[in-house]
Amino acid sequence: MGPRTNQHGGRRAAFFHLNQTHQFEFEYPSDQYCKQDLFPKWHLPMKIASITSLLTFIYTFLRDVIHPFVMNNENSFYKIPILVINKVLPVVSITLLALVYLPGILAAGFQLHYGTKYKRFPQWLNGWMLSRKQFGLLSFFFASMHACYSLCYPMRRSYRYKLLNWAYQQVERRKENAWIEHDVWRMEIYVSLGILGLGVLAILAVTSIPSVSHSLSWREFHCIQSKMGYLALLLCTIHALVFAWNKWVDINQFVWYTPPTFMIAIFLPIIVLLCKSILLLPCLRKKIQKIRCGWDANTETNKTQMTSRL
Repeated sequence: MGPRTNQHGGRRAAFFHLNQTHQFEFEYPSDQYCKQDLFPKWHLPMKIASITSLLTFIYTFLRDVIHPFVMNNENSFYKIPILVINKVLPVVSITLLALVYLPGILAAGFQLHYGTKYKRFPQWLNGWMLSRKQFGLLSFFFASMHACYSLCYPMRRSYRYKLLNWAYQQVERRKENAWIEHDVWRMEIYVSLGILGLGVLAILAVTSIPSVSHSLSWREFHCIQSKMGYLALLLCTIHALVFAWNKWVDINQFVWYTPPTFMIAIFLPIIVLLCKSILLLPCLRKKIQKIRCGWDANTETNKTQMTSRL
């Protein structure tokens, strides 16, 4: 009985020790668990993306669904799952992409104003700059979803019914050829620019992976994230402009005296691109380079004043 009792006691002790180990491994004390912040760098980008998505959805819903229902008693609620969502996605994507490069422009203006790189940025600007990677990844996610939704257009039953209606109307009008030259060119250029923009965004997303970014030198990483980033923003902006084509002057696009979503979407990217173009002027670019290399305007002013006194 003695050896068996010892054997069973040893097994129970080992089992208790195993349970205790698993408990310490997978459970945290309540106070320590509550203090841990979940994805801190994603808070600001997720809030901005959620607010932009919600506001754009409400705006598009009112224009594309509620307006036809109120004015013409037309049921367009079927547009919500695909058409309305696919108008929200590109707006959020290009807005987030513009927000990736806007803080860099503000930081350059801050340094030009104070003439030094040693003055601390404001807390809000510093936090914004630290979240640029997350803004870019969310922009790529929304752009990818926009591409997937666009590819689903011909699969919709509503599209097939409309295609049959268009064919019937063409036969009824005895029109043999429905080819519209400028519309064909618009769609070809628009789709091509969208694919190019998504491809550049994919490169930016891949190079932001730590294992890839650590294999690049600082100059290579900066070249990809800065130069190709602005190229992606430019391609996406032109993509939206080509989509608009001649809709800028079409009065029917201004439903309830409100501009279409693409006009709102390209407002911020155009401002970012214009500001970047101004900063690339030789007089400003050279001064920014001097400041970022350590030149201090305040020190130079003090030296000049001391020399003049002597």
